Amino acid sequence: MKRKDNFWSGWQERLSALLNVPPVLKIVWESGPIVVSLGLILRLISSLLPIVALWITKLIIDGIVHAVSTHQPVPRTLWWLVAAEFAVAIFGSVLSRTIDYLDSLLADKYTRHVSIQVMRHAANLDLTAYEDPVFYDRLERARVQATDRLGMIQSIGRLIQQVITAASLSVSILLFSPWLLLLLIAGILPAFLGESHFAFLGYAKNFRQTPVRRELDYLRVLGGSREAAKELKLFGLKNFLIDRFTRLSDQIYVENVDLARRRLVAGSFLP
Repeated sequence: MKRKDNFWSGWQERLSALLNVPPVLKIVWESGPIVVSLGLILRLISSLLPIVALWITKLIIDGIVHAVSTHQPVPRTLWWLVAAEFAVAIFGSVLSRTIDYLDSLLADKYTRHVSIQVMRHAANLDLTAYEDPVFYDRLERARVQATDRLGMIQSIGRLIQQVITAASLSVSILLFSPWLLLLLIAGILPAFLGESHFAFLGYAKNFRQTPVRRELDYLRVLGGSREAAKELKLFGLKNFLIDRFTRLSDQIYVENVDLARRRLVAGSFLP
């Protein structure tokens, strides 16, 4: 019973964490509204291209079946349909590259915007705030997430595109066979739950590793800086810093490998 309560409480915490998505999206919008608007429009068009391609393919197949069944030559309009399908494929490729270009622009704008906001907020703080390790870890996460959130932003964009595509395809499948749609949902749902589970575990791991990563950055700078070289040789701290850095980096490596292995095993059973 206790394990069941922990399971539901864990999913409640994960669902409540989704409340942080709207503020992040607001920051993304503020960093580049024009780029975000263009990206959404192009993703909307790109999400509908599979339906157009499938419809053209259906018309081609219907035309061939009709020509074979009636023993008539292939109509010329069929070649126009083939050309249209090639055009849709080429247009989809160009559209995908344009979306990637807009994503790179948005990444630069977002990193710049968030970094400036963090610097402005840090400049207004008292020096006593930096002495609190909890607050300093929070500030460090804000600094790191100026780049880490880029993957989440791109994932949200792809998710919106895939949701539109899945919705349009689901309507088509529903009209063809409702039972087939239920089978597809039953096949996709376990994989979705598994990916969501490990995505939240990955975020929790990154949150937990923040103090260790901050210390690694400090050791990396201290051990390789010119300013500290004299003190390191004078007090013989070189081996100490290397051992400390090796132990902490190995700890993070083991945790990352463990989570990646568990995700690989679970993903093998939930294709």
